[in-house]
Amino acid sequence: MKYKFITLILLTGLLLVSKSISANTAPLVLENEAGQIVKLDSYLGKKPVYLKFWATWCKPCMEQMPHFQHAYEQYGDKIQFVAINIDLNDDAHAVAKVKERFSLTMPLFTDHTAQVAKHYEFMGTPFHVLIDSDEKVIFQGHEADKPLDNTLRLLSHNGKVDKARLLGEKHGQATPLVIPNKGKKAVLFTATWCDWYLADTRPAMAKQCVLAQQHVNTLAEQGVDVEVKLSQLWTDQSAVQEYVDKFAVTMPVSIDYGNDLFIENGINSVPSLLIYNDGKLVSKHAKF
Repeated sequence: MKYKFITLILLTGLLLVSKSISANTAPLVLENEAGQIVKLDSYLGKKPVYLKFWATWCKPCMEQMPHFQHAYEQYGDKIQFVAINIDLNDDAHAVAKVKERFSLTMPLFTDHTAQVAKHYEFMGTPFHVLIDSDEKVIFQGHEADKPLDNTLRLLSHNGKVDKARLLGEKHGQATPLVIPNKGKKAVLFTATWCDWYLADTRPAMAKQCVLAQQHVNTLAEQGVDVEVKLSQLWTDQSAVQEYVDKFAVTMPVSIDYGNDLFIENGINSVPSLLIYNDGKLVSKHAKF
């Protein structure tokens, strides 16, 4: 049932207005396998670009890798493929194992700042974004399906398509994080799914997710001001309610729509607990 739920979330999509990359926009950068920083706009405008956002622990991502490699072999000379690991609970070793497992030959990158994912308003892996030769987003999707194949085929001919195919679900507004100038505050960054979805692929991380929420529950019982910020990845309000009920959460819980707080606080793994005292960050914990 839970796997069906995550698939449903992946299919619901998000809103992304077709647009050009503006010269006024701060450069979007990725890190390649050699650790070098590459500007995304160095690929735009020359030929169509296929961005695929993925994670090593994402089951649908792994299921789609043979399709991704086949598409690269078929269209890689006419379309620029950019495989983007989202850098959440991942590392270079895990990425290298996936590369070897599926004999991937396209360029692999890491969104180490999370700004590329934020720019394209992605909500869940796997996520496909196709950009035409005029630098306009003309396709979004989560499935390796016929519409994706058809759009790749059309782009390979002249770099453009007549009609964009964009997903249309608007996401909510993030609740700001307020740190008081006096007293202690604890902020847990986690995900509604990390305790069960990572149970098979990252069991140690899954256990930490459980222990982290139990830990902040105890802090709250001791009178500490505690707040939980949830990753927007694969999450809606029904998932939040399920999480609250499961862990008997009594402190404020909200989704970090836009991923701003995760980015601002350098969170690239869940769970992560930040402890503030008198308005200043005094410690950060990933083990419980």
